[in-house]
Amino acid sequence: MLTEPRHAVAHHRAPVFDDRARASALRLWGAVSFGLFVLLALIVATKASRGADQSVDNSLNKFALHNTGVTDIFKAVTNTGAPTVTLALGLLAAAAFYALRMRPSAYFAAASVIGAYAIAYIAKKAVNRHRPLWDAAHTISTESGASFPSGHATGTSTLAAVLILAGIPLLAGLTARRTATTLLVLYVIVIAASRPLLGVHFPTDVLAGAALGTGWTLLCASVLRPWQDQPSAG
Repeated sequence: MLTEPRHAVAHHRAPVFDDRARASALRLWGAVSFGLFVLLALIVATKASRGADQSVDNSLNKFALHNTGVTDIFKAVTNTGAPTVTLALGLLAAAAFYALRMRPSAYFAAASVIGAYAIAYIAKKAVNRHRPLWDAAHTISTESGASFPSGHATGTSTLAAVLILAGIPLLAGLTARRTATTLLVLYVIVIAASRPLLGVHFPTDVLAGAALGTGWTLLCASVLRPWQDQPSAG
């Protein structure tokens, strides 16, 4: 026969449906997460969250001062989520994907990390929120620049989302993929938690940064579809 069997046609069409469904789901959740970031920006700009933010920061400051061992750990690890580190790692991942001829994944990684930082930079200028202010007895760490959104939270959530969507699927074995995903999620949580605990950000700063990084990356993925890639060394 010159035509394909009915079951073969169905097999070929299924990935198209799955591809569209995945892109639609990513677009939906990306819009929700990015919308949360915009909402938080509006709340912070109108100073509606100032009382609650300061109350949480005060409680975290007391905890940090009375648990110096925990605080020292957060001091040591927080720099692994610095914007320069996560941006460099994200661009390195993009270069690696490009070298493997995974062009959609390379463009996805680059667009995600560059775009997230560009949006964060604009938001910092627009909202222009000051950092938490402490007297000498309550100062644990110091940072300069605008506070909203957190660059650490933005960068780590963006990098983690890029690797989960484009890098981890390349790992062999379900256990390896689950372990890597869990470690990346924990990495984001620890870095995000370290910022208000060290007194250099308000809680809404890190929540907004995580929402921005995650939402923007999901939106990029819905357009560039990195899961369609297959690595090639040739």
